[in-house]
Amino acid sequence: MDNNVAMELQTFGNKREPVEDWDKMYASGKGYKKAAHNARNRPAVFTPSIVRNICAMGIESYFMAVFMHRGLLPHNHTMRDLLDYAERLISIEPSLRESMLKIDTQMQLCSLDNIKLTEPLPGDIPLFLKALDDVAAIADGELGSDAVSPHT
Repeated sequence: MDNNVAMELQTFGNKREPVEDWDKMYASGKGYKKAAHNARNRPAVFTPSIVRNICAMGIESYFMAVFMHRGLLPHNHTMRDLLDYAERLISIEPSLRESMLKIDTQMQLCSLDNIKLTEPLPGDIPLFLKALDDVAAIADGELGSDAVSPHT
């Protein structure tokens, strides 16, 4: 059996119990989103690279909350890996896919291969914020009333 089929059977075949602390991950996503939007008002302190990194952490946190809520954990956490995993579960808009792949080409901190960093431009900031907002909307819709918990 090929690895992709095995992974699909292992992770998507059965309904699973939520992974503990998914709600904390969701709360982290909210915090990163707030920080990223506030950061754009202080460009002297928050460089495009820092804003991108905050947005990436928010995107990761929101997606992990969704995955954990479904009782699933992806094998890796690059933007491409999170995107590929999410697309097995939910519909992703082409614009969000494109934005996440752009972030992935700029930073591959969680890559199993070599770490790669490319400095973003100030004009990239709206793209990063939009991607974060889009993933936040996915998480909000996915988690719904379950997102109200003692930890959030």
